[in-house]
Amino acid sequence: MQITFQPLHESHFPLLLTWLEAPHVKRWWDRDVTYTMALIHEKYSSYIKGYKIEHGIQKPIQAFIIYREKNPVGYIQLYNAYDFLKSEQLVDLPANLGAFDIFIGEESVLGQNLGSTAIIEFLKLHCAQFAYIFVAPDVTNISAIKCYEKAGFKILSSQKETTAVQMLKATITPEC
Repeated sequence: MQITFQPLHESHFPLLLTWLEAPHVKRWWDRDVTYTMALIHEKYSSYIKGYKIEHGIQKPIQAFIIYREKNPVGYIQLYNAYDFLKSEQLVDLPANLGAFDIFIGEESVLGQNLGSTAIIEFLKLHCAQFAYIFVAPDVTNISAIKCYEKAGFKILSSQKETTAVQMLKATITPEC
């Protein structure tokens, strides 16, 4: 299975809109947001340029469309965990910490180990700037937790207050 990543481009916006409104994505990603093309432009246009505005400050973010055999199948973004995550999520975690978010937009490819394969390949290409990578899926998103474990992430804790499972992977590993 050939997995590649293309930097997010405005031409991907219609695809993002379709995916972000798909029930299998909406269940875990921005569930309280009803996306329109205007909202996609508003939110993701700066991502194309490599940043997101957070509290009036430009913060780096890398956004990509995931391709399998030259077909777009999902979205992944990488950033410094301390730029966007809530401080209570990051207590006692390493200083040089990246974080990512991912979804598989094409429902027809779910359940084929695509997520874990894409994460492994993505981190090989993009993890060098961070010593550790962090992810915090919803505690009820069992398929995501299993996917991250297949990609080498270890569970640190489950936070019932935030309903998140904290997971961490060192990037100083042979597979990264």
